[in-house]
Amino acid sequence: MFKFDLWALVLNYLFKNYTFLMSNPPILSIRSAEISFAKKVLFENLSFNIFNGDRICLIGKNGVGKTSLMKAITQEIDLDTGERWVAPNLQIGYLSQNEFAFDQNHSIADFIASQVKIDDEKSYLIDIICDNLGLNKDDLIKNLSGGQKRRANLAKALVFEPDILLLDEPTNHLDLETIQWLEDYLKNYRGALLVISHDRKFLEKVTNKVFWLRSGKININNYGYKNFEEWSGAIIDHEQREFNNLQKKYELEKQWLQTGVTARRKRNIGRLHYLKELQQKIVQQHHLIRQNQNKININSAKIENDAPQIIVALNNVNKAYEDKKIIDNFSIKILRGEKIGIIGKNGSGKSTLLNLITTKIEPTSGNVKQAFDIDISYFDQSRSIIDDQVTLHDVICDNGSDYVTLANGKTRHVCGYLKDFLFDPKELKTKAKTLSGGQQNRLLLAKTLANPGNFLILDEPTNDLDMESLDMLQEYLLNYQGTLLIVSHDRDFLDNIATSILSFKEDGSIFQNYGNYSDYENFFNQNKQELTLNKIEEKQIRDLEKIAKNTQKISNKEKFELEKLPKQIEETEEKILKLNEELAKNPTNSAEIAQELGILSKKLNELEDRWIFLEELS
Repeated sequence: MFKFDLWALVLNYLFKNYTFLMSNPPILSIRSAEISFAKKVLFENLSFNIFNGDRICLIGKNGVGKTSLMKAITQEIDLDTGERWVAPNLQIGYLSQNEFAFDQNHSIADFIASQVKIDDEKSYLIDIICDNLGLNKDDLIKNLSGGQKRRANLAKALVFEPDILLLDEPTNHLDLETIQWLEDYLKNYRGALLVISHDRKFLEKVTNKVFWLRSGKININNYGYKNFEEWSGAIIDHEQREFNNLQKKYELEKQWLQTGVTARRKRNIGRLHYLKELQQKIVQQHHLIRQNQNKININSAKIENDAPQIIVALNNVNKAYEDKKIIDNFSIKILRGEKIGIIGKNGSGKSTLLNLITTKIEPTSGNVKQAFDIDISYFDQSRSIIDDQVTLHDVICDNGSDYVTLANGKTRHVCGYLKDFLFDPKELKTKAKTLSGGQQNRLLLAKTLANPGNFLILDEPTNDLDMESLDMLQEYLLNYQGTLLIVSHDRDFLDNIATSILSFKEDGSIFQNYGNYSDYENFFNQNKQELTLNKIEEKQIRDLEKIAKNTQKISNKEKFELEKLPKQIEETEEKILKLNEELAKNPTNSAEIAQELGILSKKLNELEDRWIFLEELS
């Protein structure tokens, strides 16, 4: 009887799983895999499935094996042990970060056709994709820039339309308009998608599943990137308790080095309020300057002392090259402490404006004035100041010393300073030419930010940086007291940093909106249909006056809400505590509990943010 019942249970289990697999079979499976590189084990006992319709973001710190996993999927590298299974006739496409071989005398269309079978549908698709990526399909490869070659490779991967499309940092060197087109394209992609990216907004919009790589293992979240911080934070909290119970604090610290999620989550509570306060301060200053602009003398080569809050002023500036107008009659007064994000299509004039501000070039007409005490530091995305043959030590300490001179006049040992930028002190004698693109960016940032002066210009600093490096840079820039101009296509980064946005248009006009990127996007989407740029500027002036006169007080309804919030926060904390205890007692249900913990953690953050906001009003 016992044997019969046992077999009945087994057959029932197999039937249920068979039914599920037949209704939604995987198209690729990796089972019990081990992958090592240069005697270092990247993964052991690694298992996962990819299903048709999956939109997977591959998350993990640099060096954990994201690219190696992609290469294992494409069989560019072999599994040391384990199994790889793919569905019959499965096609896999791969956009790599690495340089790739081109026939220099081929056109872009020829390059795509050399690897994709072309018919009428594909020919039409080449036209659509090249147009949206800003490529002329008839241009020869030998005449393309590095960024254009990368976009040509992206075009090839998209035209191929494989069953599984692997994209390694596809948004690097794309402008915002192109990124938004790519987002829409990938949302409607018929196959499966696996993407590595540091662009959080991009991941939120295109993914429905997360593969989080850490410590040689994989954590899977079936809800996409939107709740990644809450979900991963819950996992880390659970691990912290386990490690504390086992008295393995050293190992815990090593785990924490692999992610800044928990620290980010705690910092985010006050970040929004800090930015809003800074934005309000800036617009109030602009309002005062508009009121007193006739009293301020900025006609000399330098800004006079009676305008101490202005660090750079551009007055009716025009810049044209031959018959092409790059900047059309642009005026702006940049104030001390402003953090201005700069966006626009490639070639729209962003770098031209930076060169005008730094007086590297002269305007066609109009004038540029600087404050007497301006001290500019410039981060150049081309990394031209880094000599490939020089070591990390010599890049940072070019005077031969072992100490870095900081902005406050203090010094710091080069080992400790480079650790802040995620470099191992053992790498001090490493030559710059052996570093990856992301490592070179971090090295240049370390050099630029050591003593940045009072006016810092960063031209695409986020390219090739992983999320941990981005968080490190954000933290630094939030604490930076000088004026910041930053060119970036990373919307999440601009949301966390910018007090205003300059948006470059193709006709040479430049539109400014106060607030971060989301504020810019919301304002422009609400007004672009019925308002011209001139009317938008008039509306902004009215908004500035409204903000400057703002004396908002808490309403009776908000007072009642404020009184209830502490109890709601306490109840949410108690629920989180009970779930944590349940997770410790019953780790077999960790995925479901971690998911619920993520939702509650997000709710707790929202309640705390609301409480802080209402407290400030009262």
